[in-house]
Amino acid sequence: MTVRIMVFIFSLLGFVPMVQADEVQADGVQLENNFSGLVELGGDKTVGNSENSSLSSKLELGHSYGDWSTDFTFQSSQKKESSVLTEDKYEVILKSIYDLPEHFYTFIHLGYREDSFSGVYWEQTYIGGFGYHAFKDKPEYSLDLELGYGQRVTKKLVNGFVRSKLDYDPGTHIALITQYNFTDEDTLKASITAELGNDDDFIKKKISWVHKLFGNLQLDVSYEALTLTKPGVSKVATDATTTYKLGYSF
Repeated sequence: MTVRIMVFIFSLLGFVPMVQADEVQADGVQLENNFSGLVELGGDKTVGNSENSSLSSKLELGHSYGDWSTDFTFQSSQKKESSVLTEDKYEVILKSIYDLPEHFYTFIHLGYREDSFSGVYWEQTYIGGFGYHAFKDKPEYSLDLELGYGQRVTKKLVNGFVRSKLDYDPGTHIALITQYNFTDEDTLKASITAELGNDDDFIKKKISWVHKLFGNLQLDVSYEALTLTKPGVSKVATDATTTYKLGYSF
């Protein structure tokens, strides 16, 4: 993990609305701090005619208090082929939501990522907007629709060299996020996110199946596809990744 990521993580955590003690509203309802977390690790290794290995990890932290809910996510993935590094990705996301009346909510999304093999030395994302909880009264099913606006600031790698110029790309954020608990042990999650209106437009699709094994252990199988509308020279439009991770929730 680079120093840039560590600095960004600590700066993001400063935005998390933390309340030290429970409070009682005017109507007598007591508000409680609720915390949750998840650690996942996965990968594979091949030996023989070829030597390949991959490693993926994920950390999620959640906090809710009254109408506020905040989720922090850090994930990374590395791949090696014949001891040569071919993938090195890091991503940090902080998303804070405040629920409004009639199933509406407002949100702030802050992100940071590094993906040198895709030409991104570092990238910061700032998005704000509104959303709608379509099925808030059904605990086994959720569907959120989001519309927002923000900006991505990117320092790019071109032919192995870091560009001194920063790219500032404002654009529209559109997202559909759904989750269905079809048994007590199995959960299906899916999302489609689009960032549109600039030179680096993309559409990200993700679907994952989470199965509780025993206790707090779980298996997470996920598929993610990132499609660029204008891929770089000699780059394909879509990167797709399937990962298998074991996780521990707390």
